[in-house]
Amino acid sequence: MEIKSIQTKKIYKNIVEQIIFLIREGSLKSGDKLPPERALAEMLDVSRASLREALSVMEIMGVVDIRPGEGSFVSELDVQPFIALLMPLLLKEGTFEDDLLEFRRIIETAGVKLVCKNLYENKEMLKELKEIIDEMGENLDDADAGAKLDIKFHRMLFSMSNNIVLVKVLEYLGFILERTVKFNRNSILKKHGSASALYMFHTDIYQAIVRGDANSAARSLEEHFDFVHSKI
Repeated sequence: MEIKSIQTKKIYKNIVEQIIFLIREGSLKSGDKLPPERALAEMLDVSRASLREALSVMEIMGVVDIRPGEGSFVSELDVQPFIALLMPLLLKEGTFEDDLLEFRRIIETAGVKLVCKNLYENKEMLKELKEIIDEMGENLDDADAGAKLDIKFHRMLFSMSNNIVLVKVLEYLGFILERTVKFNRNSILKKHGSASALYMFHTDIYQAIVRGDANSAARSLEEHFDFVHSKI
């Protein structure tokens, strides 16, 4: 496997491009384990910080699976559709994470208004949403459980919109939702008190939905995204 050293300012993007190229040409295959972090950084002639940034982006994209204590592996999924979808965002000026977060903001703030509009039709789902909130409160110290509940909460909002287009968007882009929530929560939870703050934002969104207050629900969701953006 031939790896070229990186000699450019936008280091993490070039690392991602090179790993993806190796996957596309077959030098790296699904399930392959990447070299250890220190060795890979030396092979690429980059800092370990730049390599970690690239690995985080590739985890969001679904190109690699990072397994604590084991290392980084090429995803077992068929990553080509996701690479084709996300590469334009990755190569755009600015940060990849910001683009994905802004996409979610646009889609979900519109969707939560539909949730409030269709509240009567979603009584059973509303109970499930409350159960998710309660579980969030019980798992503030469990990052993995919190991430799964966070993803479940936002997936439920899409379903409660009763809009077939939004539901289909979730089916096609749900993978992105899962990756961004996991990545953002892990980044945010490094800051003290962030788990409680995330719990309160989700609680505010839920309570606004229960009241049928579409504007408050959208505003609470906006504040939630503002908080996430300020922390990543």
